[in-house]
Amino acid sequence: MQVLPLALFLVLLELTTGSFISLFLLDLRGDSSRNFIIFQGVLYALIALLTLGAMNAFAAPQIVHGYGLDEPWLAGQGPLTLALLLLLIPWNVLLWLDKAPDGKGQGKGAQQARSLGAALREPPLRLARFGLGALIALVALADLFVVGMAYRSLAASRLDGALVVLALVAGALALGGVMTAMLLGHWYLNTPTASGKPLEFVTALTLVALVLEMAFLLFVGPATVHATLQVTHITPGTVIQTGGGGVVVSTPTVGSGSQAGQSPVVVRQTPIATTAMAWLEFILGFLAPLGLGGVALYLTRGRSFQSATGMLYLCVSFIFIGEILARGLLLFPIFG
Repeated sequence: MQVLPLALFLVLLELTTGSFISLFLLDLRGDSSRNFIIFQGVLYALIALLTLGAMNAFAAPQIVHGYGLDEPWLAGQGPLTLALLLLLIPWNVLLWLDKAPDGKGQGKGAQQARSLGAALREPPLRLARFGLGALIALVALADLFVVGMAYRSLAASRLDGALVVLALVAGALALGGVMTAMLLGHWYLNTPTASGKPLEFVTALTLVALVLEMAFLLFVGPATVHATLQVTHITPGTVIQTGGGGVVVSTPTVGSGSQAGQSPVVVRQTPIATTAMAWLEFILGFLAPLGLGGVALYLTRGRSFQSATGMLYLCVSFIFIGEILARGLLLFPIFG
């Protein structure tokens, strides 16, 4: 089992769930372009389809059986991921059917995001969409939770792996939030007079999620990469030693007389040590996007949407790198 295919499923799951939650929050606020919400709804349904395919190809329970996961939790992974995709279909249909323009988010004098009371006074079709969207958001969080609970056993973290689960949820909000923000920034190129409040909101959501994920991973600590040496004895005497730096295989050979000697040790070193990968994770995956995201938020408030979108482009790349490194470090000791 290789690290990258399974890490791909985890990152796609984060992208799908976090993207929809951020989009649903924008839809609930009511100050974004309806056409943008429609476009994103279709796009995120397609990403959910890719996530389901990656799960069946790389992360089905029978594929990861025996690799140290808390397997009973995997029973909910398939149904929840499938439900997430299927529920997105009627949500998109309701979105298309609700053709009444809300008149928000289209000009400099756009209204502020609606209050909860105002949202509850919406037409029945829109209320049904909000209700279904809330259900999908809960399903998305439940999917992240059961997957996090299954994979938390790979990290000897504190609080019985709770920090691993929380880091997965925060990572999903960061990755999905920055993807929505970047695409929303492009939407401003067609509607330059639109309100900047939606972009400010989703960019701030990304920054908060990044700070939380970094804090959770810092408290998880180096135990995530399993630096402890593991020794396995295989008859008739082969010894395989695995650790953070590589794999050492020792095989006994028959020497002169009745004495047995040891064959030369074969060492397979990782291309980059796990400590270096952890440093890359924090520098590229957290510190860089936090700085760029802060600049993007500042530019958005100054209505420099094109420049802000460029910063968000870079944020998407760095956060993707950080999430892949984080999931790879979690999976490496078992699947590497």
